[in-house]
Order: sequence, then C-alpha cells, then structure tokens
Amino acid sequence: MEQIKTAAILAGGLSRRMGYDKKKLRVGGENILQLIVNQLSADFEDIIVIGCTQDDIPGIKGLRGVYPDTLELSASLVGIYTALLQSKSEYLYVTACDMPFYNSDYVSYMKKIIVENPDISGCVTRFEEWIEPFNAFYKVDLLPSIKTFLDTGRKSIYKCFEKEKLYYIDESMGRLYSPEWEMFCNLNTPRELKDHLRNKKKC
Repeated sequence: MEQIKTAAILAGGLSRRMGYDKKKLRVGGENILQLIVNQLSADFEDIIVIGCTQDDIPGIKGLRGVYPDTLELSASLVGIYTALLQSKSEYLYVTACDMPFYNSDYVSYMKKIIVENPDISGCVTRFEEWIEPFNAFYKVDLLPSIKTFLDTGRKSIYKCFEKEKLYYIDESMGRLYSPEWEMFCNLNTPRELKDHLRNKKKC
C-alpha cells in the first residue's frame, strides 16, 4: 500500500442551515463538489466521495468511487471511518464537500510531515484548544480504535483521537499558509455562500 494516495470528500449530512443540499452548491458557475475534485486531482491520484450514493452526485468526474456511510450513526467520525475503509493508501486526506478553499501548499507541508514521521497516526491542525478535523490526514491503522469508540455511541472526533499519536500543527503555523483561516472554512449558510461569491469570505 502506498503511503499517500487517497483523498476523501465527506458529503453526508442534511444541510439544514443551508436549506438545500450543499453538494449542489455552485461556485463560480461550477458545482462545488466538482470544483473540490478538480483541486484535489493535482495532489492525489485516488479521490473518493463518502456519505452518499452515485445517484446523489450525477455527472461528477474524476472519482474512483462513491460510498455511503458504513454505520447508521450520523457523525463526521463515521465518514472518516468509512473513508479509511476505502482508502488505497496508508494515510488518507479528508476534506468536506462544502470546503472550497483548498490550499495545495499546506497539503504539501502536511505530506512532508508524514514522510518525515512515518510512525504518526495522522496530521491535524490545532485551532485554539480544539482541532480542525478536516483538511487533515488520518492513518488506516486508526480503524480499530475508531470502531471501538463508535460502538460506545460516542462520536466526538476530538475525543476519539485524544490519546492517538497524531501530529498536531500549531495554529500559528497554519496561519502562515492561510492568515484568514479560509482553508478550514466551510459554507454552512446562504449568507456565507453569498459572501464567498462576492469574494468577501472571512473566517
């Protein structure tokens, strides 16, 4: 298995705050999911979508496959677990279908950390006292511990990985690449989408 190859886009959820399916958002005239796939294709050979079916995203090109969540529990952690099950590489990059602010330079920086520290279980960025669970890498070796955690009914990503050997990038380093933190922003509401289309999106 290659060390770094697969990227997963989580596309589950009900989009309640947006009011309609975020997988159907259009940014600059292009479907947001296709935009993200196109961005990822410069850095990853293998791209998958998690949390829906092929019928939910007709016409999206550049994907290896589309996989519904493996477990019925509604949680982003389930999406990460499902994606790790489908990964064709030792480390999996994870983003979400409402995160259009991709930063290739930062992804390259995280890849370098993984190559230099092959014993870590993932690479995530800190934000204040929490972590940013997306725009992050996770190792397939985490699968058993994630399943054990989910089987208890818990679903906090932060708590699940609290005792794992993740590499934490300090917020100050992340802001060198993304001063306004836009690479971690997602579009949750019509207002956020409107601001983004007007090039006023801030985090």
